[in-house]
Amino acid sequence: MTNDPSLSGPETGASVNPNADPATTTRATPEGPETDVLLTDAWLKRYDDERARLRAAQTEALKVTKPLLFAALTAAGITRVTVEFDGSGDSGQIECIAAIDKDDAPVELPAVMITCPSATMVPTYEPCTETASGQRLVGNTIQTGEQTESVAALIERIFWDFIESRHDGWENNDGGHGECVFDPGENIIRLEMNERYTETNYYEHEI
Repeated sequence: MTNDPSLSGPETGASVNPNADPATTTRATPEGPETDVLLTDAWLKRYDDERARLRAAQTEALKVTKPLLFAALTAAGITRVTVEFDGSGDSGQIECIAAIDKDDAPVELPAVMITCPSATMVPTYEPCTETASGQRLVGNTIQTGEQTESVAALIERIFWDFIESRHDGWENNDGGHGECVFDPGENIIRLEMNERYTETNYYEHEI
């Protein structure tokens, strides 16, 4: 999925999750081919192990990335960045990204590029006659390296990694909403997540 170029401003349009799990979709999307998964206990166990390795690699990368990002925000006079997100029905997105200065006035994110470590999970497919698409997801490889991106794109990436690590599948069913706060003064990235759910009361009577 692509990054919205408008993210250089203090407030942006919706941005969808570039790290969405391909195992959860069986339909073709603009971002990639149709993907089917034949779920087994072994596959699910391997997937859990892959996610754990990904989270560990992302945690190590953030140790370098966070100081670089906060230094760029501080140099631009930014005291707080808020990422608002919302989603349900298996679709979640960033609604807007807003930055403010010490006087709580809106400011634009700095137009600088940052090079920092990154970790991603790359899917592997194989032909399969048992699925409608003729292929299936068989596993994932954890790839690490360096990536150069804008401050806005980096904030997006950190947010997606953060929410996936704490609330994987947060956009499913009734979904959830909230905000992720980047506070360079406190040296904190805080995720505030509100989970929706439907409550049903069933009654049956006979006489």
